[in-house]
Amino acid sequence: MDLAAVFALSLLGGYYFASYWRLTAFSTKREEGHHLYFRAALFGAVLFLLALLLRFGLMAASGTYARWDCALANYVLPVLKPDSGAGAAADMRRAEWVITAMYSLVLAPVCAWLLNLVTSRDLALRRAVRGLDKLLLQAQQLESPVAFTLSSGKVYIGLVVDAPDPGGDADVVTILPILSGYRNERGRLQLTTDYERLYDALESGRAGVLGLPGDWMSQFRLAIRIESLATAALFSPAIYAEFNPGWREKLGEQSADDEREGSAGARRSPGARRPPDWWSAIVEAVLALVSKR
Repeated sequence: MDLAAVFALSLLGGYYFASYWRLTAFSTKREEGHHLYFRAALFGAVLFLLALLLRFGLMAASGTYARWDCALANYVLPVLKPDSGAGAAADMRRAEWVITAMYSLVLAPVCAWLLNLVTSRDLALRRAVRGLDKLLLQAQQLESPVAFTLSSGKVYIGLVVDAPDPGGDADVVTILPILSGYRNERGRLQLTTDYERLYDALESGRAGVLGLPGDWMSQFRLAIRIESLATAALFSPAIYAEFNPGWREKLGEQSADDEREGSAGARRSPGARRPPDWWSAIVEAVLALVSKR
């Protein structure tokens, strides 16, 4: 039981430390299986050695602590599995191993907290994140939009709202869309919606007319599941314009045409689509003849 207790306490302390130290927190959240086990065991062994050195240092520096440590060992000793072949000194040493393991568990949050004071969150994220998370972090730091292509072919281009967080949901990315469109059969990007045009209109007073709340922009935030993504890349309007000259003007003209069509449709009320009076008279006359027969 004593060796199992030492191992379990040290392993738990190592996992706690790896989960809360910024430099390893993000990758620890993503690890699983034997990779996570070996990481917890490594940090647990380091914490155990640190606790052992701390105990020896306190015992050498303070007689009061030495007596208290001895009393604690005598308290733990009856709980350990008896070993008939070992003497009293060996049993006391086993109790001291358990006490050291308990110290290592207590040191885990303390060491993580102290190291977090000198570990920048941005530095930790830059060193820990990989793949899509690294792209999202870079996009937020540069305030650059990201083009997300969904498996359905729909494309959303927007600003990343939040940087990757070790304690957050790793399966969803939240953006503020500024453009949207689709990929055609040749895989080329076709933009159809300009959200910035809408944002400008709402900021100019349209939001008050529509009765939107003061934080109306938060209602446009879009959460995209990672599993639905096909590709993701930084989007540069300048580079896109090199391959699609005048795309912004064309998109504005398309939006204006859509607005005109919408206005025309709104003006065509159900009364305007009714047939003329002479047609109604003919229909009524035919129905009257049929009823007489």
